[in-house]
Amino acid sequence: MGHILDFSVAMLFYFWLYPSIIIEAKVLSVDWIANIITFNLCVEFILYGYWHWMTQKSPKMKPRKYNQEDPYINISDNLIREIIYTTLGWLQSSLLQIIFFHLCASNKLSYEANFMDRPIFNVLSILFVTYWREFHFYWCHRMIHPWWDVKNGLAQGDIGAFLYRHFHSLHHKSYNPGPFSGLSMHPVEHFFYYQCAYLPLFFKLHPLHFLYALYHANIAPIGGHDGYEFPGGDGGFHWLHHSLFECNYGVPLINFDSLFGTYIEFDENYKKKLKDK
Repeated sequence: MGHILDFSVAMLFYFWLYPSIIIEAKVLSVDWIANIITFNLCVEFILYGYWHWMTQKSPKMKPRKYNQEDPYINISDNLIREIIYTTLGWLQSSLLQIIFFHLCASNKLSYEANFMDRPIFNVLSILFVTYWREFHFYWCHRMIHPWWDVKNGLAQGDIGAFLYRHFHSLHHKSYNPGPFSGLSMHPVEHFFYYQCAYLPLFFKLHPLHFLYALYHANIAPIGGHDGYEFPGGDGGFHWLHHSLFECNYGVPLINFDSLFGTYIEFDENYKKKLKDK
């Protein structure tokens, strides 16, 4: 239920655009490709823009902010950078949609066209997306952090340190993140991040599976990065990752951090400590 917004956007796309796209997508043309890109950019700026206004501009929200410092007021380039790289992420996910629907429409990729042919399997596979996304996010995210030491590199066999230094460090410029921080990544990191939507390449799945995975990846980062407790995203778990760096790589739903000793509880004492600074 925490991802009802992500799923609602996937459903909106499926019922509004998909019926015509799956017919037209056999041939690459500007019309249906433009529809996908326009839809995605509208969703980005409506959702991210509103959430940014709500959390950064609404005076009623400020007392609930984890870190009372405004990350944008003195460094406006922070917001510009985040908007640019977030938009690049939405464009890359749009490219994946274009490729996926073209492959489906031209019969180069097998997919489940009728949801009701296997209703139980399709419902369960879509419910599985949430858990698959959290599993994929943890390991994808852990991969691009130093495996041993941030000073290491490929010469020492630390691929994570190399990936962090050259790509993921861009995301961590948002040390006190806001809504636009969540998808503010280097395009190379976007490439790894969106692989969560690749399952239909290996299994015969309904298009909703692909759409939900993609919009889950695009929209869920807003709440995890807005820097607010409820009624914001209440993402203190991941906020600590941006604040302290080597902790809380995943999400609490599948808590690999507890298993591997990198979990830090964001409790009331920690909130009070931040607000008393």
